[in-house]
Amino acid sequence: MTSAHKTKKSTEPKFEEAMAELEEVVRRVETGDTPLEESLQAFERGVALVRSLHARLDAVQSRIEELSRGSEGALGVAGLAGGTDDEGGDAER
Repeated sequence: MTSAHKTKKSTEPKFEEAMAELEEVVRRVETGDTPLEESLQAFERGVALVRSLHARLDAVQSRIEELSRGSEGALGVAGLAGGTDDEGGDAER
């Protein structure tokens, strides 16, 4: 791993930490007890967190799709173990 890649990872909070921070920001803004200027700053932080989290989820989804491609390049859908691929079907067919 390059030092630039390590630096980026170390300065960004983990996904779960960013999500927890977003939840806290939402709680603060929803209470309505904070002054307008603080609420605006919290809202801006929340928007930045949502964008960051969305970008991370998009990257994860792309990686999962890349790993899930079959030998011919088609994206496959794998069913859960013990379940069925159709909705409401019996698991023991």
